[in-house]
Amino acid sequence: MFKKYLKLALALFVLTATTATFVACNGDKNDTENTTPGGDPDDKPEVRETLLGLFNRLIEEQKQSGTRSRIYIVAHRGNTYEGVLKNIPDNSIPNIEKAIEKGADMVELDVRPTKDNVLILMHNETIDETTTGTGAVSALTYDEILQFDMRKGANPYVGSDGKTVKVPTLAEALAACKDRIYVNLDIAGKNVPVGKLVREIQEAGMTGQVMLYIGSSYYEAKEYQYKDVNIAVHPMVSSANDCYTYQDLPGAKLFQYGNSLYIGANKEIGRQIRAAGFLSYSNLLNDYDREML
Repeated sequence: MFKKYLKLALALFVLTATTATFVACNGDKNDTENTTPGGDPDDKPEVRETLLGLFNRLIEEQKQSGTRSRIYIVAHRGNTYEGVLKNIPDNSIPNIEKAIEKGADMVELDVRPTKDNVLILMHNETIDETTTGTGAVSALTYDEILQFDMRKGANPYVGSDGKTVKVPTLAEALAACKDRIYVNLDIAGKNVPVGKLVREIQEAGMTGQVMLYIGSSYYEAKEYQYKDVNIAVHPMVSSANDCYTYQDLPGAKLFQYGNSLYIGANKEIGRQIRAAGFLSYSNLLNDYDREML
């Protein structure tokens, strides 16, 4: 189902019958038409179904069958295997487009505010790694950041149209994703203004298609739920019991756990989260997929 040279795919198959409902990775699906991992090709959800609707449906399915029929692939920072080979920059519009083209179910994107409070896509505190410029995002205006080109490696990325690429705003990214792919916004520890982020999601008409990764802060999750109960929140947990902390928040259905748990400390955490009536989400990144092999 995946390109045979993509070792990460083997790790995904290990998880199909054991732990994960959603898996974030840097891999991409096979070019074969209508292929979905771990289940029927026709089982791929319509993006117009709200995430909370999807989550509730999957939870009910788990109660009935005790397992999952497929896993859902999340493109980490928009990355796909092909995108990495082509040096498409992380958190860029071309990376989002590639993830959609390759059939990912969701893109994971990082949000930070600039000095003039424009929400942009940027993982690091500085723009040094993914642009031709330098400096902290919080110390630069968006116009200043637009002076630089995005890159992955030494040289600016040049698209098929022969043009370089600029750092996108959150609004631009949401417009590219709308009704095409689900979105996981990583805002943990990034000083994102709550009200502004919620307004931009609402103005984009993406309330039902976005979930927010907020780390392990119950109070931050509650704050977002207070602003809009229809936006899914996506906390980090270290045990299935941690999930119950969020059970009064209707948007908290899907919980992420760290690589070290399923590698060593608690190999059963995925099953335990499922048994508790929630959905699980794990990362397959860097050396962890090789350890699983």
